[in-house]
Amino acid sequence: MSLEICLSFVVTFIFSLILVPIVGKVSKKLGIIAHTNKRTIHKGIIARTGGYAIYASFLIGTMIFLKTDIQINAILIGGFIIFLTGFYDDIHDLSPKLKMLGQVIAALVVIIYGDIVLKGFTLPFLPDSISYALAILVTILWIVGISNAINLIDGLDGLCAGISIIVLVTISLTSLTYGRTDISSLSLLLAGAIGGFLVYNFHPASIFLGDCGALFIGFMIAVISLLGFGYKSSSFFTLGAPIVVLMVPIMDTFIAIIRRKVHHKSFSEADRNHLHHKLMFSLELGQTKSVLILYTVTVLFSLCSYLYLFDKVGATILFVALMLLFELFVEATNMIDRKYKPFLTILNIFIKSEYLPSIKDTKPYQKIIRKAKKRYAVILIIVIGIVFSMVFVLNHEEKAIPQKTITIEYVESENETSLMSDIYNQLVTAINRGDKKAERQLVAAYFVSDYYTLSNKEEGKIGGIDYFYADKKDDFTAYAKQEYYRDNQQYINPPEVIRYDILSNVPSYKALSGLEDYSYYDVKVQITFNEVNPILNALQYTTTVTLIEKDQKFSVVAMESDNG
Repeated sequence: MSLEICLSFVVTFIFSLILVPIVGKVSKKLGIIAHTNKRTIHKGIIARTGGYAIYASFLIGTMIFLKTDIQINAILIGGFIIFLTGFYDDIHDLSPKLKMLGQVIAALVVIIYGDIVLKGFTLPFLPDSISYALAILVTILWIVGISNAINLIDGLDGLCAGISIIVLVTISLTSLTYGRTDISSLSLLLAGAIGGFLVYNFHPASIFLGDCGALFIGFMIAVISLLGFGYKSSSFFTLGAPIVVLMVPIMDTFIAIIRRKVHHKSFSEADRNHLHHKLMFSLELGQTKSVLILYTVTVLFSLCSYLYLFDKVGATILFVALMLLFELFVEATNMIDRKYKPFLTILNIFIKSEYLPSIKDTKPYQKIIRKAKKRYAVILIIVIGIVFSMVFVLNHEEKAIPQKTITIEYVESENETSLMSDIYNQLVTAINRGDKKAERQLVAAYFVSDYYTLSNKEEGKIGGIDYFYADKKDDFTAYAKQEYYRDNQQYINPPEVIRYDILSNVPSYKALSGLEDYSYYDVKVQITFNEVNPILNALQYTTTVTLIEKDQKFSVVAMESDNG
């Protein structure tokens, strides 16, 4: 972990540490304090604007450490909208509909302006336009859902803040594993700001987050996870990993929805049946112990996510074990309903304890038995029919028709970065779908990312050479060694491309001698480096890649800088 990334955490932590007591005093004078309801357990006058100090500290950190681009600007604008929504709610108590509207607007900003959408979300047999529309819908639901999930667990001193820090640190470590220093830095900036607040928010708390803080933190965690979470891009990992890390607030929210549906209550109606309430009241553990237990559970789920990078089987076993324990807790503490005990009922089949519910007492079991007694003959006939049908099918099974295998003509580079691996996976998908437009722009993106990344190159290696047209490789190699690769071994921190954006993908009117009969295309690619590229003296760089299509394969034949 670089010194700058660590320093970003320390700086926002210190600013938050200074700002929180100041904000608390002003908040009390203005009367912006926490009100009691069915869900709250605090006593006394406590300010509820700790989120303001977190937001201000985070902004200061971004100005010092973050290099802005369209996506960062979109996140900051969306964050400002969500912060204002929560802040106004802290003062005037917004209606649930207006609060939801603010969250949706913030989500749309990062989607439309920042082009931050769930990656890899494609459905077979559906046009790309419909898949993209569904991806936008899922993205909105994800951002709004996580924002509210984080807000809902803000019920005990230090709970929301501590869990958020654990989640953000996990995202940061995972991102660093894949070289995504941008995501890591963004995560730690926010974690540091929350850490300074946690000093005052841990039991007994002298200040609360308020909706301005909880919604903002939830929004940021949701959006950061959409940036890729450091994994190779796919909808499973983009959301799968943060879902595991955020399992405590997500499950608490999910159970709350079911519970209120079962008892015919409004979702916005507060109650004392959340995870932290059950630990504190049903198990009589008190605030501090309850919070520390939920910290531990969050750490274990976070460990599942991080461990999955190195040991998929071990991570899966740990996850399943945690989920089983989670289910046992839900049933034992009646979080949903006193009658909801499916796992304990099944468990009692083997244990046969008088203290656990019996399967014979359940309505589904009794209903099945009654029907079975009346219709046993019909069931027997159906079973016999199924058995004979299976035997017939197995004896007359035709040989499967071998499917046509699509050969991937493109080569993966040695020591490829996470971005290059991401692009290659998308390229394979595009080829299998027969999407030529996506194929050529991904070829251009892979070529440019490989060419301009030096962090993974051995001496004498030229990036992207495998994607250049065969007859032009020697000329391109000579050009590269005289230009970009001339002094590539002298840099302590060689540049690495961490992001690309396709600016255009159009037919080209160029034609090289001897290759006049082929179709030409110009793909303009903007790349972003992990830090300022010392060779190009730029953080972002735009280049136009010219490709030809020959033998159902795209090859690069020219590259031209668009940076003046």
